Amino acid sequence: MSRADRREPSEPLYEAVALGMWAYTRVAFRVRTLFPSEFVLRRGSMLVATHRAESDVPLICASIYIHAGVWRRSNVRLHFAARDDLFEQGFFAGFPRGLPVGARRLLWPIDAGPYLPLVRVNPLPYPDAETLRLASALADLPGNTPLAGLVPDDALAALAGRASALGRPEPSVVADVRRGEFADLLWRGCSRAELRHPLFETAWRRRAERAAADVRQVVELVRCGEPVLFFPEGRPSEDGAVGPLRPGMRLLVRRGRPESLQPIGIAYDPITTGRPYACVAASPPMPPPAGDVDRAVTAALCRALPLTAGQLAAIALLEEARGSERLSAGGLDERLAQAVAEAALEGRPIEPSLREEAQRRARVADVLRWVMREGLARRDGRRGVALDAGRVLADRRLERLAREHASAARRGEGGKRSDRRCRSPHQASR
Repeated sequence: MSRADRREPSEPLYEAVALGMWAYTRVAFRVRTLFPSEFVLRRGSMLVATHRAESDVPLICASIYIHAGVWRRSNVRLHFAARDDLFEQGFFAGFPRGLPVGARRLLWPIDAGPYLPLVRVNPLPYPDAETLRLASALADLPGNTPLAGLVPDDALAALAGRASALGRPEPSVVADVRRGEFADLLWRGCSRAELRHPLFETAWRRRAERAAADVRQVVELVRCGEPVLFFPEGRPSEDGAVGPLRPGMRLLVRRGRPESLQPIGIAYDPITTGRPYACVAASPPMPPPAGDVDRAVTAALCRALPLTAGQLAAIALLEEARGSERLSAGGLDERLAQAVAEAALEGRPIEPSLREEAQRRARVADVLRWVMREGLARRDGRRGVALDAGRVLADRRLERLAREHASAARRGEGGKRSDRRCRSPHQASR
């Protein structure tokens, strides 16, 4: 039996979580929901979404809950497919990057797994059924089991290094490391070749059984017509590009046999002096692909990704940092207007403030203020800035946004880019 079978969904909790997501996202972001007026949550629909950041889930779910009228339609509820380690104790301590050791220690006991099915969250094997997290592999072993010869040498060295940094003796048995201080190191995914000791056979067998049961349950949800939200990329994009997709999308479509696929795109725009913008867009539903599922879904996700002022500003800043090292308000406004016209012809979702001239010029002024506030430029005349080329070219936020735009410009089969001008300036210079 799948872990998600433990409890039946709770409608009051589902409603409370949805409203909580809506409140959180409206405080954290300036949300722009780009849904067609006829958008509804349909039975038989498989929703596929781009994955930009960990806040994608509350943004998308709150937008669908409100704008698709889910709050007033008790007969249709959105289900979610999530990475299966979210159901394990220690996820919040082990998964996030950059947490201090003290925070990991406090978060280690939290186990959200029993409660996730209450809000219709269903596990899927991540990144695949042939990967086992070190924490899961060690979970059921006796505490006095020696670590030497059991875990990979580099993992053992990392555990020893963490113990040394904390002023503790070098760990020698399983009980020494099954603690919050080592959570991020225990969240490492390992292959069978890395965890080949006979003591891990039970863990590998359990992993295979659970993975198969989890996939069957999600497929059954889709086949029964329940709308389920998937993030085919598996995790937030590291460089801004869309894809590649994780293995399994083709299986879910073929076995689940949904009536339609509903692409959802999300894009963040941090190039502003206020709260960052977040645009959530829904493209028209599409029939399940008859050919290459991964290529068709990737192309659909690219088309659904909204056009933002931040993407275009990033491209302009990177290009000018390699050229004149100056950016004018008029020049940026002209770029934005041209890109909006092209995106409108393509049917691509567009950040609303870019469509109207006065609002677009206000966004241009906001971008220039942000550039100066971040120390990337200084004022040069009344309507322009002189760029610090080195800092602009080293800014990873700008590179990510430019790459996001380039990825969204991929069209048609195979996701080929149709317009060389949409490539990241760094790519174009290579």
